[in-house]
Formats: sequence, structure tokens, C-alpha cells
Amino acid sequence: METFKIPKSKEQVIPQAENLFKSVLLVGLLVGSFALALVGVTKIDTYFSSNSEPIHLVIKWAFVSVLAVFNCILLTGIGVMAHEGIHGVLFKSRFWNDLWGGILSALVVFLPFYANREFHLTHHRYTHQPDLDPEQPLHNHSFWYAFAMGGFIALYQHYKIVAANLLGVFSLKWNKVFRGLKDICFVGVAVAFYFYLPPMLGISLWYTVVPTFVLVPTVYSFRAMCDHYAFAPAVSPAAKKSLGRVVNIEDQSEDLQGEQLQIDSWLILTNPMLTWLWSNINYQQVHHRYPYLSYRYLPEIFEATKHEQPYAVVNGYFLFITSGIFISPITVIRIAPV
Repeated sequence: METFKIPKSKEQVIPQAENLFKSVLLVGLLVGSFALALVGVTKIDTYFSSNSEPIHLVIKWAFVSVLAVFNCILLTGIGVMAHEGIHGVLFKSRFWNDLWGGILSALVVFLPFYANREFHLTHHRYTHQPDLDPEQPLHNHSFWYAFAMGGFIALYQHYKIVAANLLGVFSLKWNKVFRGLKDICFVGVAVAFYFYLPPMLGISLWYTVVPTFVLVPTVYSFRAMCDHYAFAPAVSPAAKKSLGRVVNIEDQSEDLQGEQLQIDSWLILTNPMLTWLWSNINYQQVHHRYPYLSYRYLPEIFEATKHEQPYAVVNGYFLFITSGIFISPITVIRIAPV
């Protein structure tokens, strides 16, 4: 049996066709869900046209709520595709990678792409480093506060970066200004997608966009917590070598991964459908050790390294959330070698 070899950045094969198919499919399913909401609510209203009982509203809003949860699942998948663009592994072409990644990122409730890149790659270099990791304000709270407010905190942190980039006009930092302007353009596309397209198609925002937007911040918080919540800070050699420096896409390097063998992320084993839909984002610890690689390699790397490298492994998202609420996470995880 041939031993799996972890590829270097230039050796990897980026699944461009699958990335395009999956991202178009997810966006198409989101539009289809909006259309289904219109059809479903219309039929429910027609059926109860002569009946004013509360059961009418209960059924209608239960139907709308189920679709909103489904939309959030789709948006999470879209966000992971945008995340591939953040790391430059959505498409080989930098232009198409950033263009499509920017649109996808903005569709995740107006998350600005270039600000997200700066935020996220800085997080990779300084994971759990106090006052350096930009994600710390999301997680450094009680479980319920992080769950309820993490998404809003993240959005605020991203738009601070956008504002700082735009203010670069006063110091003639035109690269920053252009990144800020491109983020505004991407967000403008998302605004049109959510607030112009549905009404143009005769779809009410109250049964589609509004309930989805109400749920998305908590879904974002939950997904973020499933990556890093409850891990203690640890100063890494990478952080010491580049203290206080904002990083960019060129800073991703296979040379750093050997310094990152401490456990700083969860690895959640889940069902194959969700793993595919969310593009292996549940293999978060593997991703942090090899951030320059496409998601397609993460399960193989875990299988190849789980007996030599340490991992915090949880069997399912439900177990993660119950451990976070009721008991210390360390009592329900398996620390690999497994």
C-alpha cells in the first residue's frame, strides 16, 4: 500500500471544477429555498383563507423557520468556499480566486473578503495569542455569550479593517484603499442579491431574507466555536518571530506547520453529507497545521497523521455543544494519537 505524502503548496491539485460546482450549487439552492418559501407560504395562506385560527400562523412560521435553518446551513457551506478563496486555493488564477471568493464571502451576510483575509490569516499566525489573535474577542467569554454575540463581534471586527483600509487614502496607502473599495463593491453585490432580487421575483423578504439573517449570527458563532472554543493560549515560535505584524496570503508557508503541533483547534467527526457540504471544515486542527492546502487533503492528512500528531477529537457537533454547556470539554474529547 502506497504511503500518503502530504503535498507542499505547489504540489497540490486544487479542485477548481468541484469548487465552482459546489459554490454555484449552494447559491442556487439558496435561491431555490427563497422560491420555495414563496410557494409554501402562498399555499398555506390559501388553505387557511377562511380560517383565522392560530394554527395558521404556527404552521406558516414553522415552515419559514425550517427553511431559514436550511438557508443558514447553505450559507455556512458558501462561507467555507469563500474561506478557500481567503487562502488562495479556490481557483488557481488569483483574479478569479479573489473575484469569486469576494462574492461568496459577501453573501455570508456581508462579510468583506479582503478584510476577512487580513483577519483570518492573522488569526492563523497568532492562534490563541492574547492581544494578537483577532478571533480571541469572539471566544474569550462564557459559552452562551460567545454563542449569542460572537457573530456580531466578528462582523464589527471585519468592518473596522474595512474602515482602516479606506482611511488609507489620507496616508496614500493606495493598496489598502483599493482593498477597501473592492470589499464595498462585493458587499454591494450581496445587498442587491438579498434586497433587490427577491422582490423582483415577487418573493417577500419577510419570509426569506429576514428570518435567515436573524439566525445567521448564532450559526456563525456556533461554527466558529466548533473550531477554537475553550483552548488556552500558548505562545508559538511563529508568533514570537513575527510579533505584531499583519500577515497576508504570501505568508502561508509549509515551513511554519512543524511549529504548530500543539492542540489549538477541534476536530469534529461528522456525517459524510455535512462533511462534503461544509468542505471538511470540521478538520479544523489539520487545516491549522497545513493552511496552504485545499480542503480536499484534510481527511487524508488526518488519517495519515492521527497516530503521530495530537488532536482533540469530538464525535459529532451535538457532543461538542453539550460538552460546552454542561461539562469541561477535556472530559469528552479523545487526544490523539488515536
